[in-house]
Amino acid sequence: MLISNFWHVFAAVLPALVILFYVYKQDQFPEPKNIVFKTFIFGCSIVIFLDLILTDVDNFAKNYFSGETFNFFDSFIRAAFLEEISKMVIIIFFCTRKDEFDEPMDGLVYGVAASLGFAAYENINYVLYALKEPSFELATIRAYTAVPAHALCGIMMGFLITQSIFEKNHNYLNLVLALLIPVGIHGIYNFSLTSSLISHEIAYIILVVFIIRAWFLFKNLKKKQNQSIMFNKKYYTISLNQFINASTTVLLIMLGLNYLISITL
Repeated sequence: MLISNFWHVFAAVLPALVILFYVYKQDQFPEPKNIVFKTFIFGCSIVIFLDLILTDVDNFAKNYFSGETFNFFDSFIRAAFLEEISKMVIIIFFCTRKDEFDEPMDGLVYGVAASLGFAAYENINYVLYALKEPSFELATIRAYTAVPAHALCGIMMGFLITQSIFEKNHNYLNLVLALLIPVGIHGIYNFSLTSSLISHEIAYIILVVFIIRAWFLFKNLKKKQNQSIMFNKKYYTISLNQFINASTTVLLIMLGLNYLISITL
């Protein structure tokens, strides 16, 4: 199937590769290509983990939620939380453990690599199977929407993880935000496309706002790199317990919001 639809698969994967190449070239001190490649592949493998649990998650959602409550759960927890926390595991427990991870720009590169690995594999499934037949039109639409959205989540996550590691203050808060903000971006993006409560145009506003934010992040970090202002001292090591506590906090926030919607609507 993949071979017979080679050009569709190529169209699905190409946007992720182009964005990853662009981000990689922004780094004045490039990361080892083999580590970036492994991070990308690990991002692809997230699909395997999700396949193991999504059937149970979907059954739970169908049994206990309906209407906008279901849409919120599906957008913010089933999609956003589970996907973003899987990317975070890769960045924290693989990438940050490497000696080469020694400055904030590295977080952006590895964050994008993990996110786009997942986005590329996910995009193949959408392009080949979402409609009745493989679709170049869908590949084109997602090249300008869903794939960049994944990249932006990875940029924000990677940057905030570096803030948690390389800054002296607010380490745990930045760790929580490293998951909460991408989940928020991802969830609002999805929710705006499925819910009647907010306009679908919110999805595109989200993209524009965070593209601008990402541009300023890269500009600032490249300026510091050119001035040899390096942040290579790690003040904080993210342990498994800290990761669990932070992810639990974010999950409880999302579940709390889901409950508020269920009793409000």
